[in-house]
Amino acid sequence: MAECHTLEGVTGKVTQLVLFAICCGTLLFKYHRNGGGRTLMEFLMDASKQLIGSFWIHLLNLLFAAVLEKEFQDAGGDECDWYWVNIVVDTTLGVVCVYGLLRLMTRSIQEFLPDQADDLRTGEYNDANGKFVLTKYAKQVLLWLVIVSAMKICMVIIMMIGHSLFLAIASAVLSPFEASAEAKLMMAMIVTPCIMNALQYWVTDNFIRKKTGAGDSLMDGGDNEGDIERDGQNETRIRHDGDL
Repeated sequence: MAECHTLEGVTGKVTQLVLFAICCGTLLFKYHRNGGGRTLMEFLMDASKQLIGSFWIHLLNLLFAAVLEKEFQDAGGDECDWYWVNIVVDTTLGVVCVYGLLRLMTRSIQEFLPDQADDLRTGEYNDANGKFVLTKYAKQVLLWLVIVSAMKICMVIIMMIGHSLFLAIASAVLSPFEASAEAKLMMAMIVTPCIMNALQYWVTDNFIRKKTGAGDSLMDGGDNEGDIERDGQNETRIRHDGDL
């Protein structure tokens, strides 16, 4: 059985470039299908926040994959197993965690830092005259990095607690590729992220973008009746006051 490492020479570097291309392609396809009432500039700012956050999480995943392998080496599994676990956990439980943290941070900012609330309203980067404000974008990127970093810490704790279960699932999924380190690397760092990150990007874009319609942003926590989300020619009103 060939042991798989997440940075396996040229293959590892090419793998990361392919993963970046997949992330960009997912967001471009979503914007082409449904821009959500955004200008191209607004879409690029939203997309760049996700890409910057994903690059940071990717670096953390590489780090934690190596650390967790050493920490739980008696339980079996190599760096690719742990990278696969990191990806799956981040793109499922992690998305829910990020959504909750974004709501919590936004409400906290409104309560304790009201003078910063306008700058940190997610998806809004322009001033009252429609001019792009770099400081708004920079503050939102910084806030997003704080949120995804907090999410990662939460997910690592979960993975440490349930490491036996997560490793068993990873081993079952990746076992057909154990004979080839390159094949396992491709499965762990391209095939799985291609599927799971596409879902993650699609869902995350829905709650970090500026909401269209008369209501405030989903993250504003105001008393508005709801937001309008447009998909093609259809309009659907979604209430955010907890009613189904």
